[in-house]
Amino acid sequence: MSEYCIYLDGLSDDMSKEHIFPTSLGGLDSFCIQADRAFNNKVGSKVDGAIANDFIMLFKRDRAEAKGYSGTHPEPVARRATLEDGTPIQATFSKNGLRLYDLKQKRVLDKREWSRTIQVRDLRLDLDADVRFVAKVALSAGYYAYGELFKNCVEHSQARMIVNAERLTDVCPNVRLYTRFQDPESLPDPSDYHLFRTAIELSGCSCVLMLPGKDCFGVIVGVLGEFMGMINIPANTVGFPNEGAYSLGHCIFLQEGQVKRISFRHLCDKLSDVMENIIDKKDEGGNRTGNEES
Repeated sequence: MSEYCIYLDGLSDDMSKEHIFPTSLGGLDSFCIQADRAFNNKVGSKVDGAIANDFIMLFKRDRAEAKGYSGTHPEPVARRATLEDGTPIQATFSKNGLRLYDLKQKRVLDKREWSRTIQVRDLRLDLDADVRFVAKVALSAGYYAYGELFKNCVEHSQARMIVNAERLTDVCPNVRLYTRFQDPESLPDPSDYHLFRTAIELSGCSCVLMLPGKDCFGVIVGVLGEFMGMINIPANTVGFPNEGAYSLGHCIFLQEGQVKRISFRHLCDKLSDVMENIIDKKDEGGNRTGNEES
């Protein structure tokens, strides 16, 4: 029996479970959609895999012990590095400390053998991977949360164009994009960015915030407590729910093995409470210091 796949924007006779966030990036088996199997495999390799193996993201995965289905503990590894004297080494930046492996002697070096400078070569970051991942999550999470409304009222072909492009320089989608490496001051309203980033960092988990606007559908993506990016897709959001868990938008946090769904209004209220507590504690500390001095 054929079923609809948001990645294809069409029917498929061969569907499989697609993790909106792979488990290697803090995803859960309970936060999935059904998608075409072939496309699902392609997304897993080209999009999810690129982020999971991103050198910077490996630090987050290491600390969160986000192993994925392989069960292998992730660690950032610089496979082509050298000591000051030119000795070729492999450097592992684990949460348990730095390990240096001498590639010639085939052994782990004692700390007394380390030089004070290590040169790392051929360290690459795929900047397009962020954009593809944010667009992919926008497609899957948007459909997960809003169903037929997302399918019929959001121009999701724009996000699909990004996911499918061999090179992003070859496409020009009608969307607004922002990723983790861009200057927030380049945004029309940097205060929005700081609000989203604060929410993601305080959560410490993978999450997606979906904000239907007047003429657009905004999606903000966080992975293991790190802001990854956001995308605004043209949309006609008249008739989208705006009450209960969908008031001002819908937010999904993957925390403590659970899918937690709240409204954006509720999220803003919680952030306001957190900030007030921080300010109150600072005021109390200042008053105590002042009293001691007097």
